[in-house]
Amino acid sequence: MTNATTIFENRIAPSVGFDFSAPIVHCASCDSVYAGSALKAEDLNRYYSGLSKYDTAASRSDISPLDRERAKLTTEFLGSFLDSLISVIDVGCSSGVLLHEFRQAGVPHVRGVDPAENAPAVAHDLFDISVTQADAESFNDYGSCDLVCLMAVLEHLRDPGRLVCEIGRQLRPGARLLVEVPDAGAFDRPGDQREFEPYGEFSNEHINFFSIADVRRIGMRAGLEVERWMTARVAQGSPDLFVLLRRGAGGTQELPNPVSCSTPSRVNSAEAVKSYVSRSEKCMQGVERKLAAATESPVLIYGAGNHTARLLANSPALSRAKILAVFDRNPHLHGGTIGDCRILPPSGVVDFPGCSIIISTFNSRHEIRDALPGITKQPVVLLYD
Repeated sequence: MTNATTIFENRIAPSVGFDFSAPIVHCASCDSVYAGSALKAEDLNRYYSGLSKYDTAASRSDISPLDRERAKLTTEFLGSFLDSLISVIDVGCSSGVLLHEFRQAGVPHVRGVDPAENAPAVAHDLFDISVTQADAESFNDYGSCDLVCLMAVLEHLRDPGRLVCEIGRQLRPGARLLVEVPDAGAFDRPGDQREFEPYGEFSNEHINFFSIADVRRIGMRAGLEVERWMTARVAQGSPDLFVLLRRGAGGTQELPNPVSCSTPSRVNSAEAVKSYVSRSEKCMQGVERKLAAATESPVLIYGAGNHTARLLANSPALSRAKILAVFDRNPHLHGGTIGDCRILPPSGVVDFPGCSIIISTFNSRHEIRDALPGITKQPVVLLYD
């Protein structure tokens, strides 16, 4: 778009053959924020079908506290509408934890759609839930249910409006669409002084950043109107935006007041995103000091995700460091590289005795720190706390 200006250059080291680097831009015409360039749709589909971490859970204990919390928030948000549900389809269902929550709440028919190759087997083994492996845009049975869920999906798509329009076209009378995305209108977390991951909202997989105004605009193009919405500050991760949409009567609909907001949120995203970039820059100064102190001798890195990819591309300390290997629990990544570093399974840390292990993640840092003593007694470096 000609009215787009760059807010932040999101430089990310290539990971297993994919380079997600892109400028984060603001469109003055529609006041939306998005990645100014992105991988082609076929490359994104290839990534999610073969390399995603979302189909790797071997047991229910592998499901993150964040995913469990979001599932609980979802059913609470739906309120009395939940009691009328007979059938639900969750798009991008991963392990099936949300569908399990729906079933526990009394919804008799639940099923999922996910592009990841192993998602059907994982959801079946963990929760006895049926999942179809398919791209969301090509699935053609949305009209068979009372509620379609797009939880943490739209921010990953090159053309999110196309999917919403397709679902809206298929929805039967009385059915609804539930959208959950990171709330870009609250990225800077006003009034919240807790630590956060600098630039973490600009995940290597996220190419759109939505406020309630953005979701409303996409919904209106599909003939859907906002029935209710809320912003929730989850214990870990980003502020989340929950929006329930229904078939509209046409014309312009005023945005209803939120049913609940546990954190302040702006209707539009630009101001919040710009403030978030400033806060992230200050936070990175502390992270860089810790990296400089930790890399005076050869090191290992635990975590081959977005956090490490950004540090490898931007940290002066890591650019000078001797990094012997990177470790990650996602088996799809093993044997590949992130930047110039090998990605190995966590058990491999014992092959590098005496080396410090930098835990390069924010949300899972305590979980990893607590698990490592069962593998090795090597010193551990936390970049936060």
